[in-house]
Amino acid sequence: MRYRHFSVLSGRRLMIILLLLFFLPVAFQGCGRMSLQNQHLVKANVLLNGNNLGGLTKEEAGAVLNSLAMELRVEPVNAAIDPVTKGVIPDLSGSELDVEATLSLLMQAEANTKVKPVMIDLPAEVSLASFPLHPVFQGNSQKPQVAFLINVAWGNEYLQEILEVLQAADAGATFFLVGRWVRENQEMARMLGNSGFELANHGYSDLLSMSKASFSQAQNDIRQANEIIFEICGVRPSYFSPHKGEFNEHVLKAAAQEKNRTVLWTVDTVDWKLPGVEVMSEKIFANAAGGSLILMHPTAQTAELLRQVIPALRTAGLEPVSLSELLCPSRTRLDVKIP
Repeated sequence: MRYRHFSVLSGRRLMIILLLLFFLPVAFQGCGRMSLQNQHLVKANVLLNGNNLGGLTKEEAGAVLNSLAMELRVEPVNAAIDPVTKGVIPDLSGSELDVEATLSLLMQAEANTKVKPVMIDLPAEVSLASFPLHPVFQGNSQKPQVAFLINVAWGNEYLQEILEVLQAADAGATFFLVGRWVRENQEMARMLGNSGFELANHGYSDLLSMSKASFSQAQNDIRQANEIIFEICGVRPSYFSPHKGEFNEHVLKAAAQEKNRTVLWTVDTVDWKLPGVEVMSEKIFANAAGGSLILMHPTAQTAELLRQVIPALRTAGLEPVSLSELLCPSRTRLDVKIP
């Protein structure tokens, strides 16, 4: 009897063990499938462009993004010659949604968060570089930016205040330095070089008439300015602006040979005549738009002009940036709100 009882008990235990061995893997497999499935769903209340994509599978979210990509795509704008100025208007890249990168962000996003679409640039077929012998009078009008071009050959006593105004406003500007001035005012030139603002070439001597210059004269003048600016300030300019805006075919070729883009302006404040801050402000707002290049000099009125026009330009949706930033074709760097 003792052995029979032991056998019965062992049989029951054996059956229970067998049942557990059969059902437990099935149960765990089901839980695993549910866990795996949850891992491949967008978490709750994840927003993209104001749309709640929470709960979508990766495939469903990808389909939504592919549809959104067609809506958000913006075609690039080619560089072109302005029929009025004969200068070149820079290109502007297009943009499109990076579906793969955005989908990755969606799948990794925590619940109740927003995901910003990842946009990438679409380069234009015809770029600014396609027209090396044409000057630039303005940036692309679709860029909500302007650039202050400040020519420096005198006005040392006003430079520090101008820098302080720009820095306090966190506004960009590009200083075009005359090479002779740099050589004669090395400490102040170094101050500009260390200020973080972009430096450019305004020729070596403002006594040379660029409208009458030969190729060798223009090249020598531009090269000398580049060399002294590099020697004293530690940067090699990428842009050249001729004195009084005078130039000829030789000047354009010489600047290109020295790897400088010739730049002029859209709006001339004529601040050297000291017309008054109000007059200059009115002139800027009557003529400035997206892509405008605004010419200035270090005068007794320039700092106050900047104090007034920088916030006013921003209110109008125009951000003061460096010349290189304005001419940069990237649309994604604009950080414009996605519609």
